[in-house]
Amino acid sequence: NRRGAVNGKGKGRDPSPFVVEPDLRSLSSSELTKVSELKVIKPNVGEVVFHGLTDCTDLDVARDIVLKRGYVLVYPDQKNKPPPGEGLNKHATVTMYQCFPPGEPIRTLSDEAVQEYKDKIRRMTEENSACTFIDYDCQTGVWKFQVERF
Repeated sequence: NRRGAVNGKGKGRDPSPFVVEPDLRSLSSSELTKVSELKVIKPNVGEVVFHGLTDCTDLDVARDIVLKRGYVLVYPDQKNKPPPGEGLNKHATVTMYQCFPPGEPIRTLSDEAVQEYKDKIRRMTEENSACTFIDYDCQTGVWKFQVERF
């Protein structure tokens, strides 16, 4: 079972809706210091892939990541936030699910309305200078962007 927040050397477990890949509990203390392409998933909501190597020795997913429909926050408690490039405060790709346009069913929207909504999502993403829009699909509700840091 890959579910559960992980803290310390992968031994602590708190009830958590997250799936973490690789399974940090199966890694040695040495392996925890250099986890490649760490992925944190909240099923049916979204996922974050932290690029490069991440030291997961003291990672507490339930404490450090908030992932809701259309919303991601890493280090909600600023006192836990390391400098840019350290911990989870680094380059990552965020994929959000179920981000559908409000109102009418998507199948009833014109191609022009769909494009307008995609452009709105692009503008909203890029208003944050640390974010780069990758894609948004109105039909599937999948919104993907990259961040340089959190």
